[in-house]
Amino acid sequence: MQPYESIAGQWSGLGHGHYPTIESFDYTETLTFTALPGKPFMRYEQQTASPNGQPMHTEVGFLRFVAEGRVEFVISQPTGQTELLEGTIEEQEDGTLRLHFGSSQVVNSTTAKTVDATTRTYTFNALRSSVTTVFHMAAVDQPMQEHLASDLSKF
Repeated sequence: MQPYESIAGQWSGLGHGHYPTIESFDYTETLTFTALPGKPFMRYEQQTASPNGQPMHTEVGFLRFVAEGRVEFVISQPTGQTELLEGTIEEQEDGTLRLHFGSSQVVNSTTAKTVDATTRTYTFNALRSSVTTVFHMAAVDQPMQEHLASDLSKF
């Protein structure tokens, strides 16, 4: 995990959401990646709020570095979903670090809206001072498509 400890910390900034079944919206987002000494994983927490500061969404989980270039993400949400995502982590020639989770298994509680699949991409700049996030979702009888995107800075 050591090469990836540069993503540990808090990241915050603005995001935008859209989906065919809802009105488009803006939000602020804070991501926290916490390194756990001696462990091959990080704790993850995400929180969003409306532009006027009202809480919107939160999720928690673990980012697991399982093999060279391979990573897993286990996420739990209070809306009744859990996600198990598998993907890749690679440092590009320009120094950016890209985590792409293209395979997911989503489990929905009996009272949750149905989410069938998700993908997530996190692109950290070469200085590890900013990250761009993109979240795609197939849910409520809609095909896989972009739902959320944000630009965050480390603080």
